[in-house]
Amino acid sequence: MRVQLVLTSAVAMLAACSNSEDTKTAANGDTAAPAAAETAAMTAPQPGLWQQTVSGAQMPQPMTVKICVGETAPGANPFNTPQPGVSCSENTVKSAPGGAEFHSVCEAQGMTVTSDGKVAGDMRTAYKIDITTKTTGANVPAGMGEMKMSVDATRLGDCPAGAAPNSVVQ
Repeated sequence: MRVQLVLTSAVAMLAACSNSEDTKTAANGDTAAPAAAETAAMTAPQPGLWQQTVSGAQMPQPMTVKICVGETAPGANPFNTPQPGVSCSENTVKSAPGGAEFHSVCEAQGMTVTSDGKVAGDMRTAYKIDITTKTTGANVPAGMGEMKMSVDATRLGDCPAGAAPNSVVQ
C-alpha cells in the first residue's frame, strides 16, 4: 500500500521513506536476501478501496479516511512510499509471525522520525498496524516527540470509477 499513513506529519514521514537495500540476518545466522527481496515475498494489501481508522493517545478522536490502494510494485515496501523532500537512512520491513514488522528513520523539514510498527491481519480483507514514532529536531510540534498509534484498515471493495491509485477518496 503506497499511501498508508498520511494523517499526521509523523506518520506521513513514515509513509514517505524510500526503500533501502539492507541485508537481513536470519535467525539461524545465514545471510538472507536484501530487504527489498524480503519485502517482495510479503503479501501487500489487495488493491481496492480501503477504509483506515487512525487512533492514538495524542489524538482527540480517531480519524477515518478512505484510500484507493493501487498495486504494490515488486520489491517495494507495501507500507512506505517515496515522497519528495523526505530522505530515509533506514527503511526495512520483514515478515514476522502473523504479519510483518517495519522500521524506518526518515528526515524532512528539520525533523528526524524513527518509526517501528507491527502489521497483523489478512491483507485481502482487514489488518491492523500498531506504530510508535519518535520525532526529534528543532521543528517538532508540541506533543509529537513520541506517539503511539493504531491503524485499523478494512477493504470495502473496488475503487470507485475514476479514482486514482493511492489517493484519498471522499
